[in-house]
Amino acid sequence: MWGLMIFSYLCIAISIVLLALTGLQGYLQFHLIQANHPAFALFTAIFYMFTETLVMFYFIGSGTAIKKSIKMGGGDPALYEKVKKTKMILFPHLTMNMIFIGIVFILGGAVQTGSVAGWIHGLLFDLAFIHFLYVTILQHRGFKENVEIIGEIAIVEETATDNSPA
Repeated sequence: MWGLMIFSYLCIAISIVLLALTGLQGYLQFHLIQANHPAFALFTAIFYMFTETLVMFYFIGSGTAIKKSIKMGGGDPALYEKVKKTKMILFPHLTMNMIFIGIVFILGGAVQTGSVAGWIHGLLFDLAFIHFLYVTILQHRGFKENVEIIGEIAIVEETATDNSPA
């Protein structure tokens, strides 16, 4: 589980860099790795969606593992309520941002065909990127809370093991 969390952090950092580069590329019209803005935006959108899906599944999987540990007597049931609260705060924003970034990507195609003004696409990108930075803060808080909960469960399980008859 720790490896998945570390990998998620790495992917989030890469997503921030890719989204920032894609935005700059859209405003300044330069090529990256011989890719124009639409091609690089496609790569960025795919990587971003992978990252956010990975983060969602991390929280779903860790929540299930925490719930299972608590049912087996490894902690206070109130701990799982913390997990649910974290997901209730994070998931709506995460899902909304995934939709937001997807809309920005699709509108990029509309800009290419002349159906939508470029400034609308640019403004929506800016808003989506700022919201993504906020979602990143929420994800970090969620990771921290999960680690604390897992730590509490580990202490309870360790105490139970130490007190068992030999």
